[in-house]
This record gives sequence, C-alpha cells and structure tokens, in this order.
Amino acid sequence: MRKIILILLFFVPLFLYSTSPSSVPIHHPVYDFLERMETMGITTNQLNGALPLSRGRIAQLLKQIARNRLQLTAIDQRRLDDYLLDFRRELRPEQKYARVGQGRSWYSTLASFDNLKKDFYAALQQRFPEEENHLFIWETGDSSFYMDYRQVFTYDGRSDGPSRNANEQTYRFRGAIGHFGYQWQLSTQAVRGDRAYRVQDPLLKNTFIQDSESGKTTFADRSGGELAWSSRYFDFSFAQQPIRWGSGASGQLMLSDWPEQYPYISINKNWGWGRFTMIHAKLQSFLQKTLDDGARIYPDKWLAAHRLEIAPFANFSFGLNEMFVYGNRYADWAYLFPLNFYRAVQHKLRDRDNAAIALDAEWMPVNGLKLYGTVFLDDMKFDSLGGHWYGNKQAVQGGVQWYDPFGWANARATAEYVAIMPWVYTHKFAVNAYTSDNRSLGHWAGPNSEVVYAELKKDFHARFTAGVRWQKLRKGHNLPNANIGGDILLGHNTLLGTQEKARRKRYFLEGELETRQCAEFFARYEVFNDLFLSASYTVTRRHFKGVDEKYSSLHFGFLFDY
Repeated sequence: MRKIILILLFFVPLFLYSTSPSSVPIHHPVYDFLERMETMGITTNQLNGALPLSRGRIAQLLKQIARNRLQLTAIDQRRLDDYLLDFRRELRPEQKYARVGQGRSWYSTLASFDNLKKDFYAALQQRFPEEENHLFIWETGDSSFYMDYRQVFTYDGRSDGPSRNANEQTYRFRGAIGHFGYQWQLSTQAVRGDRAYRVQDPLLKNTFIQDSESGKTTFADRSGGELAWSSRYFDFSFAQQPIRWGSGASGQLMLSDWPEQYPYISINKNWGWGRFTMIHAKLQSFLQKTLDDGARIYPDKWLAAHRLEIAPFANFSFGLNEMFVYGNRYADWAYLFPLNFYRAVQHKLRDRDNAAIALDAEWMPVNGLKLYGTVFLDDMKFDSLGGHWYGNKQAVQGGVQWYDPFGWANARATAEYVAIMPWVYTHKFAVNAYTSDNRSLGHWAGPNSEVVYAELKKDFHARFTAGVRWQKLRKGHNLPNANIGGDILLGHNTLLGTQEKARRKRYFLEGELETRQCAEFFARYEVFNDLFLSASYTVTRRHFKGVDEKYSSLHFGFLFDY
C-alpha cells in the first residue's frame, strides 16, 4: 500500500500542473491575429506550426502582445481587447464573468425572459470590448462549464444553372474540472438543391451522407471533441477534431483539414525554443469487401506522426516531420511509443508502410514580411535525383506574406506556389494511401498538380474585412490506358486499360491536363456581436479534355455564434 501511495505522489504532479489544456479550434480568428503579431515582430517563437494550440498557450501569447500594446494599430488594439476578455478565465481566473451576479457562480441567457431581453439589446448595441457570449456559463474555483450554439446558413448559385442552400446547427460544450479540460460538439447539416452540386458543399467534406425520401435534401452529422491534461513535463490529449501541420494559404502539404476530422491521441511539449508533437490517429479506410450476409468490411488504417519544431532565432523557425500511414492490422505498439524514430521502426516492421518526411521553415527577415516553405518527401533515391525515376515522389510549397504593404494598415498580401510530383501520397498497398475516407491528408490538389495562389485582403474596420484572391490549378489526370501518377488512390503498380507494365519514369503534369483558374472577391461583416454576414463572387475558367467552361458563382453566408 505504501508503494502505491508513493507512486501516486510521484505521478499526480505530472498531471496537476497547469490549467486550460483544452485547445482552440483551428479556424478560430485568433490564429490569424497571432500570425500577424508574430510577423510584425510583436511576439516571437510562437511555434505554431502544429495546430490547434491550447487555450493556456494562446493566453500566454496574448499576454506578450498586451505588453507591446502601443505598437499596435487601432484595429489590432480593439481585437486584442476582445481576445483578452475571451481568454479571461485563462488570464485572470479570479475575475468573474461580467454578467454573473454577486454571490452567484452561473449565468444563462435562457434562464429568464429578462436575461434574454437584456442580452438581445446588448447585442444590438455592439458593445466593445465584450467577452464572448455563452448560452450557459458556470464557474466556481478551478472548475467551469460553457454551452454555446452556432447556426450557419449558406446559399451558393452558379451562372450555368445549379444552386444549393445549406444549414448547420452546432452545439458546443467545454470546460474544466481542476486541471482536466474537456470539450464536445455535435452538429447536423442539411443541403438542398442540385444533387451533384450540393454534395460538393464544403460542409459535407465527403463524409457519410443520406438523402431524404424525396431526394431533394442531403443530410449529414458530425461529432467530436477533446479530453486534455497538461503537466509540467508534457501535454496529453485524446481528441477528434481538425488538425493542421505546416504553413500554407492554399492548403498544407503535410496535414490539413481537407479530410473529415479523425480521432487521435497527442503528446506535446513546448520548451519555448522548441516544441515536440506526436500524434497517432485512426483513419477511415475504403470498403474492402462485402460478406454474403451484406456486412461491409473496412480494413484498419492508422496515421503516426512526429514533429520537432525549433526556433534558433527570434525571426526564424523550422520543423522536422515524419508521417507514416499503415493498415490491415491493429495499432502497432512501436508507433505508439512517442520517442521512437518512426523511420527505423518502419524498417523493422518489414517496410510495409507509407513513409513520408518533411521539412518546413518560416523566416521573417524584416518586421511585416514572412517567407515560408515546405519540402515533402514521400520517397526519394539520392542517386536518381534530377532525373525522372518514378520513385522520386516529392512536393514543394513556398510563399511570402507581406503585412501592411506600402504602409496600408491592417492589410495582407500573399503569394504562394505549390508543386506536387506524380504518385506523391500514393502507395503500392491501397490501404496505405495518404488519405482518410479517400480524401488527401495533405494538400487537396493531390499528386501531379501545380497550384499558384495570390491574395490581398484588408481589415477596413474591426468588424469588416474584404479582399480578392486568385488561384490557378494545373493537374495531370491519368490516361485511360496509362497510370501516370495523377490519382491519389492508385499506386504505381496499378495498371489501367490496356497498360501492360508500370511506368518507370514520371513527367510532371503529364496526362489529361486540367486547367482551372478562379478569381474571387470576398467580404465579411460582423453586424452585431457574434452575428456575421459574408459574401463572395467568383469567376471560374476550366479547360479539360478539350472542353472550355466559364461560369460565375455567388455565395452568401450567415453565421450566428453564441
């Protein structure tokens, strides 16, 4: 018994060290704000190449920014004040939520008609600064609970006929019990309109869908969340939520939020000058076979990844990454051990898995200017570099971001180039393709693709943002009788049509070349606190298989996030 007590006394401090271990969703606007602050030289060594970050870490960065408040523009100061209130619990846990009365520990907009009326009129007044609203809030000591509601309506219409409209309702819960953090969310989606067009709606993300009996509506749902602990030595989380590794405006080469969110365990450690991240995730594989009784068999599929991010200088950081996809077996303990070098592990496991490594870097030579790049190596043979050997499967991404160009306050100009060689992300075993539910874990363009991207946007007010973006895609698709490396689901050894043997050489953008250019104007306005309107107008030109298309698209969005 005494030994058990001693063991508990040793391990308990590991988990009861810091608060706010739960993370902030990767699409939260605070990340854009932090990125701007780092590029402008207000903060250093953010080490934010792997998202999401914990609420506690973001609170620390906001505290750094607050010390340099006088260097910020008026819009930046206003946003900082809002975020300082949004992360009040992490920065000043002794301070109560503004609407919690004396001697009370909770508040709800729906608790009474007076509360509902008061909060409704408060929203119309556009109060500033104001902490984010909650349907229900409870705080006492070192424990808390928050309930939020999110409603989205969108309309998309194209000049060549098809249209769609969608709605999404999301219920979110988060909080803490001592030094243990949790969050959970459940959302439902419904999309109506042209069938082929509506299933492409970004809300669905190729997830499981069902059509109504009339066939006029497509339904989907999504659930996820996180359990998190933080300690002096490391942070641990068990989550199912979107993640992102690496820089990129058009998409990320390593890990992106293009696929449907998947469950994973994560171990993270931040030293200030460096950060280590490990994840092991369960991916969605393909339908392997159907049994005689109709039961469908999907093989197990997993992702194991390491990232070591280092900032040797205040204005420069780089990341070393290794990502391994494996399947047709249970989770392998060798990949679950966080300190293993996965490249060596893969060799010991008889070279059965899809191995990839990557190097990414960010450099801010002067305040306001950021250069970034990623080199993704799916496979490589040094003595064949510079040639056309099919096994040299690499991708590169490089870009520049210029904040406040020519002194234009709160503006940002971005230019980016992406090239993904044939057969990148593919594997000789179908289960090991770099995908989840047939969507790329990395960049959405997939193998044998080139993307050129440019964007200029400006915050004209803390509530109003507008800009233009342009993107050009060139992609080489497989030929009917030749696998030239243009399909992420088909490995090099897959033969097509009358093809008799696999290609030994690869040529960038060979095959059925698709060219697509999109020019978009977009705007977003926060009408009242937590109520947003957005709109965009896009002109698209596409050429594929001798057919030219040109059409325009109109998008309207409504977001209520309370």
